[in-house]
Amino acid sequence: MLSKLARANTGALRGAGRRSVMPTAAVMQRRGFYNPRPQDEDSRPLDLKWWSGKSAVPFEKFQIDLSKYDMKKILSAKNEEGDVAADMALRDTQVLKEHMTQVFNDVGAIQCINTGMTTGEEFTAVTKILFDYESRDYEGGANLREPIEKNVYDTGAPSAANILYHHEMAYVGTSCKWVAFGALEATKDPWKGATYISENIGATDMLLDSKFGERLVEKGCCYIRKLPDRKYFIDNNLDTSIVYNYWQTSTGCEDMDEAEQVMRSKGLEVEWQDSPVFGRYMVTKYYVDTFEYDPYTDRNTMYASVADDYAWFDTWPGLKDLPHWERPLKLNFGDGEVMTREEKQFWSDCYDNNGIPLLWKKGDLGILCNYRTAHGRPLYQLDKGEKRDLAVILGETYVRQGEIEGKF
Repeated sequence: MLSKLARANTGALRGAGRRSVMPTAAVMQRRGFYNPRPQDEDSRPLDLKWWSGKSAVPFEKFQIDLSKYDMKKILSAKNEEGDVAADMALRDTQVLKEHMTQVFNDVGAIQCINTGMTTGEEFTAVTKILFDYESRDYEGGANLREPIEKNVYDTGAPSAANILYHHEMAYVGTSCKWVAFGALEATKDPWKGATYISENIGATDMLLDSKFGERLVEKGCCYIRKLPDRKYFIDNNLDTSIVYNYWQTSTGCEDMDEAEQVMRSKGLEVEWQDSPVFGRYMVTKYYVDTFEYDPYTDRNTMYASVADDYAWFDTWPGLKDLPHWERPLKLNFGDGEVMTREEKQFWSDCYDNNGIPLLWKKGDLGILCNYRTAHGRPLYQLDKGEKRDLAVILGETYVRQGEIEGKF
């Protein structure tokens, strides 16, 4: 168990109150260390549960019924670009803002229901009632996301794949404070295609009360990503089902030097490798604390998860057929040591045991604090004529600072 005394002395054990997101000398010396070899790992799929069967937070604590507000009146304004916007001068809008702020501050998640909304513009307008932010591009992202509207993206994930619990943009030095999902289309049965969020305080406490959690505090993590060359796949007419994302799409650049600069600006190490399968691909490495200081709770909480390991692709069409050591993601301890399957399973259980289902109906909007919640979903299968489309809105960015001494 990680005692209170051990938690208080974590910073001293690591020689610093706040660990740099760049690799330490010790980490750099052990960068090539793998034990066991990747080919010898126990790569059996994890047992995913998503929740305990009882929501970690009651629905009434985070749901806001927008049918009680005159949304047509509230969203009657236009912004400078001519898009739908909330009229912030209205008393009704200010009342809704106060309501949303209270729920978000108390819980770390909001689900707006009975909204009557149908477009990404409207979803964005409602998020801007809560947050005053500038729209951002999905730059440096791991998977392929196509823009639906300005700052609104699709989820970039097939329905046939389990999406493990994760914090958005945890694998780069510039992450986002919150993320929102708007249901453009939803299934008849709201349990099918439901998104799950994990209450991060409970998940963090469960992890810290273990030897594995202690090791994650001490060692940190190394995120490894492999991004193939889109031109190589186009020129050779190759099967794109084994591609998670191209380096060109992730960086928004076609030039290798410019793409490398984008990744380095986000705190990543970059190297280029040749592969008979993927052509020339970009390999990025990101060394960072497992935990991130959360200003809402004034403590260090989990920010990494097994979603950034090859386990992410266990059910992903095309990619699941690759040997696990050829898949685009790998998560190791910060000194290069490989995590065991038992450790990964326990880590997944920490999130699952604190799960909360978000049951979608068309027009619903979920706004999630990226510090206080992780999110994911099980795979699902649509019936004929059925749709499930979630728009993704990426929130305000911040530069990760990692753990702070005395905040465990």
